[in-house]
Amino acid sequence: MSNNNSKGNYCLLSEDYDKIFKKNIEVFKKNNEGTKEYDVFYPSFGITDKKECDFIVYGQSIKGWTPQITDKVDIDELTQCAKNFSNGYFEGHTPLDWINIYWSSSTYKTHIVTKEEKEFYPEIKYSACRSFFWNVTYKLISKYYNYDYNSWDWSKKIVWSNLYKIAPSERKNPDEFECKWQEKISIELVKKELDELKPRFCIVLTNDPWWEPFRNKIGTSKVSFIKDSNGIIQSIEKYKNTLIIVTSRPYSGGKSELYVEELIKLLK
Repeated sequence: MSNNNSKGNYCLLSEDYDKIFKKNIEVFKKNNEGTKEYDVFYPSFGITDKKECDFIVYGQSIKGWTPQITDKVDIDELTQCAKNFSNGYFEGHTPLDWINIYWSSSTYKTHIVTKEEKEFYPEIKYSACRSFFWNVTYKLISKYYNYDYNSWDWSKKIVWSNLYKIAPSERKNPDEFECKWQEKISIELVKKELDELKPRFCIVLTNDPWWEPFRNKIGTSKVSFIKDSNGIIQSIEKYKNTLIIVTSRPYSGGKSELYVEELIKLLK
């Protein structure tokens, strides 16, 4: 994944957004008594211009990321570090190409050859091909734009974010208390992302209970639809000119092609 020695920066969010982002860290730190370590996530950009934002795709929270919140952390430095980690990129790549690179051990060995590439994308014990989230995302974007599944062009077309920006470093979702500590500001951040990026489509791959507090406070309007037999599409909503689609989230595995099929019906 991209490290902090980025050769560029795709970040397109405003100073106002960053102020809210920093406030979220401050509030979370006050609630946490320092008994656990937490990672901080900043949205990651494949697009280079706000006007090009067709898609923003949300997960629940990050599982394993950099940087971490520590007792003596400088919040300004931590925010910049979070922006760089999510949006740093090696020459010729996008910030989201780490998914293509780390798709499997074979893709890593094929595409990361030089010393400089290996320093930027160090070998790790992670294969994105095992991720239901990324399988749905890359197939959906590829199918929407008629890209070949083997093409990496999909990673230039989305913004990736998470509903909750702070999560335990032990690669778990935040629990009920950890969500409550950041819920109010997390909703502000998501609303700000939608307001600034104005995406055509917002895909929420989380399940309805995770999205519910965001829906209520952001003020989306429900769109009626016929439910699919597999219960994949849980809600369709509008926020200004953005169509929001909330899907179920399988606890294990999941047939990504079925999800893509149902989503494409709504997008096309």
